[in-house]
Amino acid sequence: MNPPVRRVRPYHWGAVYLSDALCEADFDIDFHAGDAPVFATTHHVAVVVASAAVADEGEADVTLDIRVTSQRVTGHPYEVTLDVPSGRLYVGDADDNDEIELAPGRWLLQFAVDDATEARHVELVVSPLSTGHRHGVSW
Repeated sequence: MNPPVRRVRPYHWGAVYLSDALCEADFDIDFHAGDAPVFATTHHVAVVVASAAVADEGEADVTLDIRVTSQRVTGHPYEVTLDVPSGRLYVGDADDNDEIELAPGRWLLQFAVDDATEARHVELVVSPLSTGHRHGVSW
C-alpha cells in the first residue's frame, strides 16, 4: 500500500480541480448550483476551498491529504465517481497541479472537508470501483 500524500499550498481560484489528465482543460463548473463543497460534471470534479485571492498572504494555505485504497472507506460524507481512462488523475488548479497514477478505469473519489463553504483541510480517498483494478499512486 502506498503512503498517503500531503500537499499544502494556496489555491488562488478557491477550488481544487480533479479530472483525467488528458481531459479537456477548458471547462466551467457553476459553484452556485449546489449546497455541498464537492461539485461534479461528467468529466470534472471541483472541491471548494479557501480562496487565496481574497485572503491575506499566508492565510489561505489549504492542506490536501490524498490516499489510494483498495476499497471504499467510511466517514467521508461526499463522494463522486470519475472515469480516468488515461490512468492519470489530475489534481490541482490553474496555478499548479499534480498527477496521481492509477490503473485506467472508473474510480470512486471520497471527500471530507473541515468547512463546507471554505475548506482549509481536504481529505481525498481514491478507490477502484471494480476489484480487478490494481491501485497505486506516484507523484
